[in-house]
This record gives sequence, structure tokens and C-alpha cells, in this order.
Amino acid sequence: MSSHSNRRPGAHPTGGGQHQPQPPTLRPSQQIPHLVNVAPSMFVPLRKEDVEPPSEDDEPSQRIARLKRIIETIDYHTAAVKENYMWMFEREMRRYSLDAAEREEEFKLRDLHPPGPAEAEIDAVFASMERPAPEGFDYNDPNNPFNVKHLPELNPQEVMPRDVSVREKAMMDILTVVDSGKNEIDGYQNHMKNLRSTYVELLGREQERLRQAALRPEERTRVQDAPMG
Repeated sequence: MSSHSNRRPGAHPTGGGQHQPQPPTLRPSQQIPHLVNVAPSMFVPLRKEDVEPPSEDDEPSQRIARLKRIIETIDYHTAAVKENYMWMFEREMRRYSLDAAEREEEFKLRDLHPPGPAEAEIDAVFASMERPAPEGFDYNDPNNPFNVKHLPELNPQEVMPRDVSVREKAMMDILTVVDSGKNEIDGYQNHMKNLRSTYVELLGREQERLRQAALRPEERTRVQDAPMG
């Protein structure tokens, strides 16, 4: 009885005697996961000072130290989360760019994308930007057609032509990432700014309490207690 193997080249036997097919090779753009949730941006490494228990001493100097530590932690967290946001949005833009380049190469479309603007058109655009703004318009008036703040927001995906090129489609996708990314970062920073302002106010009140304590009784003014929350 022959003992030669019937194993196909490249196949890997499994415990049940069956062959396991090789996984498909992923293109570079396919190795980057789609951005579907920015919640992981909120997780940042903890530092030693973030996990040290605060002093239980309720003296004014200790309350001030705790408030300063909270404010410093807010600043650290805000900067770190913004950095995470930027990394995730840049990765998503790189995925779109790589995907477009791969498709152009696969379908031989690299030389078929629309040409860029002519030099004369570029000069005309810059000349228009350097021209003085029209006079006699209130640029704070929402009915003013020149007030871009009140223009309706457009979703590039909704106004994109059906016959758009691969490169133009990628450009619109990247612009969408930029716009949504800016909104996410602005919203988060505004939230943290308001939170920081609360603790800065508490810190100022505690510092005033400490200053008043160093004065003679007749020199003191009433200072409202600052709750630590």
C-alpha cells in the first residue's frame, strides 16, 4: 500500500484531516480598520499622580493643592484625547487615500483622472481672494448672501455626482472626515473648557479664603465657602 501524501501545495492539514485554505492577502488599505467609533480616543494612559490618593487633610492649602491637581489633570487629558482624535482621523484619511491609489493601479485609471486647474485659473482664484470685500454689507446679517456662517451645511456624499472618479470620490471622503473630525474635537474641547472653568473658579475662591485668613479680623471680607464636590 502506497504511503505517499496527497497533500496539495500550500494547504495545511487540520486535526480532522481536512485542508485549511490560506487566508487572502490584504491590500495595505484593507489592513487599516474602518473608523466607526471615536470612543477609544477618550482612553489615555494613567500617570502616577493620577492614581495617588489625595490628601485627606482639609486645610485650605491642601484643598488648593487638590484643585490645582484636578485642573492639571484636565489639561493633560484634554491634550491627550485631542492627540488620539487626530491620530484616528489621520489614519482614516490615509485609508481612503491608499484605497484610491490601489483602485487606480488595479483598473489602470492613474492617467484618467481629470486634470488640475490651469495656471491662469489658479491666478484668477488668488486675484479674487485678494480683492477687497464688497462694501455696504452687514456681514453679521444672516440674510446677507456673503455671510458664509449662515450657509446651509452640505453633505458631500449627497451632492456627489454618480460618474465621479475614484480620486474625486476619495477627496470628498477625506473632506468629510476632516469636517466631522473638527466637529468632534471642537465639541470635546468646549466640554472640557467648561469643566475646567468650574474648577478654576473654585480654586480662586479657595485662594481668596486663604488670603483672608492671613488678614486681621477687621480687614477680612465674607468669602463664600467653596464646595469641593
